[in-house]
Amino acid sequence: MPPSPALPRRRLCRPLLLALSLTLPPFSTRAQTPPAAASDAAWASTTASEAASNPPRAGATELPAVTVTARRREESAQDVPIGMTVLNGEQLSADAAPQAGNAGLARSAPNLAFTDTGGQNSNVFTIRGVGSFAPLSPDDTSVVMYANDVPRSVYGAPPTLLDVNRVEVLRGPQGTLFGRNTQGGAINVIANQPVFDREYTIRGEIGSHGHRLGELIANEALSDTVAARLALRYTTVDGTTPNLASGGKVGWADVGAARATVLWTPGANTVVTVTGSHDQQKAAAPRFVWLQNPRFPQTASDPENKIDWKDSSGSVKVEHEFEHFTLTSLTSYLDSRSRQAFDLTDGLIYSAMTGRPASVYNVPYADYADIRFQEQSWQQELRLSSPETSALGWTVGANYFHSSFRNDTTAKASPAAFNFQTQNGTQANRIKTDSASLFGEASVPLTPKLKALAGLRYTHEAKDARYRYTGNGNPAVVANFRQHDTLSDNFVTGRTGLSYDWSDALMTYATVSRGYVSGGFAGVSVNTPTGKPETPFEASTSWTYELGFKSQWFDRRLDLNGSVFLNEVKRGHLIVFNPSALLFTPASLDYRSKGAELDFAARVHPNVKLIGGAGYTHAELVSVPAGSATGAQSGNRVPNVPRLTANLGVEVEAPARPLGLPGQLNGQIVWQHVGARAADVKESFTLPAYDVVNLRAGWRDGPLEIYGFVYNLFDKRYLVAGQSWGPTVSSVRLGQERLAGVGMSWKF
Repeated sequence: MPPSPALPRRRLCRPLLLALSLTLPPFSTRAQTPPAAASDAAWASTTASEAASNPPRAGATELPAVTVTARRREESAQDVPIGMTVLNGEQLSADAAPQAGNAGLARSAPNLAFTDTGGQNSNVFTIRGVGSFAPLSPDDTSVVMYANDVPRSVYGAPPTLLDVNRVEVLRGPQGTLFGRNTQGGAINVIANQPVFDREYTIRGEIGSHGHRLGELIANEALSDTVAARLALRYTTVDGTTPNLASGGKVGWADVGAARATVLWTPGANTVVTVTGSHDQQKAAAPRFVWLQNPRFPQTASDPENKIDWKDSSGSVKVEHEFEHFTLTSLTSYLDSRSRQAFDLTDGLIYSAMTGRPASVYNVPYADYADIRFQEQSWQQELRLSSPETSALGWTVGANYFHSSFRNDTTAKASPAAFNFQTQNGTQANRIKTDSASLFGEASVPLTPKLKALAGLRYTHEAKDARYRYTGNGNPAVVANFRQHDTLSDNFVTGRTGLSYDWSDALMTYATVSRGYVSGGFAGVSVNTPTGKPETPFEASTSWTYELGFKSQWFDRRLDLNGSVFLNEVKRGHLIVFNPSALLFTPASLDYRSKGAELDFAARVHPNVKLIGGAGYTHAELVSVPAGSATGAQSGNRVPNVPRLTANLGVEVEAPARPLGLPGQLNGQIVWQHVGARAADVKESFTLPAYDVVNLRAGWRDGPLEIYGFVYNLFDKRYLVAGQSWGPTVSSVRLGQERLAGVGMSWKF
């Protein structure tokens, strides 16, 4: 079989009194979020932007109000009894380089961790230690990422944080309102919406390692009832990790993104929002870098590990305000495609394992895999919500979701690749998922200060898997194998709790949540090459107990929120790396995580704002059977979960007059800490703790801004994932090294 061509480069109840004892009454009154009327479309489309993403003017003494939609309706973040972190677009611009959005996002929220193995699974997170290390199937995840309420594929492109209004990181099970597989939590990326005004911004950057960025944001009122917004970005960066086999460097990335949104107000109480978007990324990821290499980091793979993602999505959202409720209809479609072509045998790793020369394994395309995934999904959701002025807050709805996934993989292994012989051949796997659910949640005032929260979701799922394997003549595999299997499941998730308003500025709460991750079929075959059927993996269940508080102090100059939690997870979907097949295979293990987090924002001076947080998670395996084939033991740490995460940012904006300049000076410095993590369920080795410091400083005068930036100021070559190939051979995935540059933007 001739080799496929290499990819081209174009880059979760405790007694209420315990919860109420968490804090003392503060000194201030929390301002209430003003009601939004659907009839005022322009105000409705800009409220979130003003509240969450627009930085306050220099000289402001209060923190801006933060409006969220964590319960599928607009309300103040300080009124929602959910542990959450809300990040605005300005913060995110300093948190990570444009080519590393998920990694920077994870370091900006306590107890959020991002798993990056250098493969196609690019949207895999854990929250409070609950999550998957690598997905077994397109819906095998405990933390779902949404873009404007549309779920993203775990195999899809990392979202480009382009023209973002805010990102809501919701901790604990969110299955009541967000639906399937949000056992650990949910992340909702919310873009800026069209406004009835004219706004144009162009931006460009140039920096080290070939960094280039071009961006256009255009907003226009097309008529009295129609407004449109367009956002475009292209960015690129060169690789820096030497590849001894090809003679080049890996780590390069090319990222493109486009989004167009049209807002239409056909009537006084109706808003229609139509959005289309496309994300595309091509990269050569240094996936398996030999850790014990005296000249670390280096790779020796030919061809390089190249990945190509293409995600296209569209949605239509219709909101109509009736007298006693608001009706929302959301229809969405996603086409997600990814391709990974890579060398099965890195010469450095295999030389270390066998003692043979690296040249034995560096024959181009002799040991090669070409993996192609595609997922097409669509959903329809209908919701009814209480009006914002109602004392009883409620949401009810129905959701239907359909996914069609295909895996077309071709692989061949020469005799030198002794542990990959069962990879010879072609997989053609198809998995279909249909999910229908009914849900509802209400916040009921029991007294003027005490509220009860209750929500349930009933879900029915049906899955159909068809596996087809064709061997390539290698004696280690069968000539042909077919398998057809189905499963269905009915389950209930939900949440209940109490909250108490001690004052307008202090709320405490206690909640109990039920989480669930449905069972399913692996997208990549493990057994079919040897003529054995694939076994479905089991569903995972969990209970989450949470106590928390939300507070504002010193005349709204300090927001301070915190929570403590306990997660009990049964049959958690963890992963074991199998070096004999270069595959991540399922491991259903029980585990427990407990800990706490704290978020704050403070206006310490009219021109200075502090933002930060810290999280602690103790996550360990429990009730592991003796002699488990996974190598795991009770008491082992859940992999890739740091005990400690922390971040602190300083934002400064002041007049430039002392320098003899007009306009404003602005600056941001961000410190992010990620604690040590176990590389796998066996605790084969530990990924060390690391710190990243990012810096951004600029001058703004009217429509013009000129700025400089440094990501990873101290150039820490941190490790984000790792695999054990044997007692003395390990590989790791590297984080991004220092990137510095300058940029300019112009608004007109």
